[in-house]
Amino acid sequence: MTLDELIQQGWADHADKTAEVADRLEQGVGLVEEGPGAARYMNLVNHAVGDHLGERARATALCEAAIAQLGDDADGDAYLHLAVARRLSGDDKGPMAAQDASGGKEPSFGVRVGMLVAQGHMHAGAWGEADPLYRAMLATADLLEAGNAAERTVAVVSNNLASELLGVRERDARQDALMHDAAKAAFTYWSRVGTWVNQARGEYLLSLVQCSLGDANAARDAAERGLQIIDQADGEEPVDEAFLHVARATACREQGDGEAQSESLAMAAALGAAFEGDGLIAWFQEELAKAR
Repeated sequence: MTLDELIQQGWADHADKTAEVADRLEQGVGLVEEGPGAARYMNLVNHAVGDHLGERARATALCEAAIAQLGDDADGDAYLHLAVARRLSGDDKGPMAAQDASGGKEPSFGVRVGMLVAQGHMHAGAWGEADPLYRAMLATADLLEAGNAAERTVAVVSNNLASELLGVRERDARQDALMHDAAKAAFTYWSRVGTWVNQARGEYLLSLVQCSLGDANAARDAAERGLQIIDQADGEEPVDEAFLHVARATACREQGDGEAQSESLAMAAALGAAFEGDGLIAWFQEELAKAR
């Protein structure tokens, strides 16, 4: 098995076969032979072994073993994931040592570490730790010059935080605020580092969040902005377009605009008729039913 195969299969299996994936990663550390591969390996280690199994010390040991495999060839991204592993395992000095070893002195390194640690707290359900750390890192990121290395990390983590909170049934006011602010940040940062597809998806997330918070007007506006982004790009993203119509239909229903709701439901159903794949079809039909 190659490192690429180990990682690809690991991501496919990690949710249902977490312990097995952890064992495979442990047995496969010897496959790590170059920096980019090490970073991808360590990212999976932190998520599967650290986030899912909660075995932070084991995740740190595997990350350190991967770094040791490379010696002087380890790159900054590999040290980034080592710093995250150490921080989540309770080693406050370890992250700085990892940054020094990587030669990375730019502020964006600390923001990337902090964002990924906040995400780790999120996966553990430790919102009291995730919230203030995320907000501190976001405030720092907002002060950095455009084009810095942290922007993509901020986009991804913000998207993941908001999406995770959408699934929390009984949120408190602080979690509502975090969900809202993370969704806004996700759109802002995806607009910097992503494509029009990322922007449309950012508006979709904002629509879901605003609807969940009871603001149907803002939810409809976000969904319509997302549809406009697709239209102006003259692109074809039928899946994203269909789900945006579902989001718009839901918002229209909450506004009491039955005509617009029916219009979006029809548009969504027409697009969804061409979908392939049992998982996508089942997910779409479930969301469509909720919007009726």
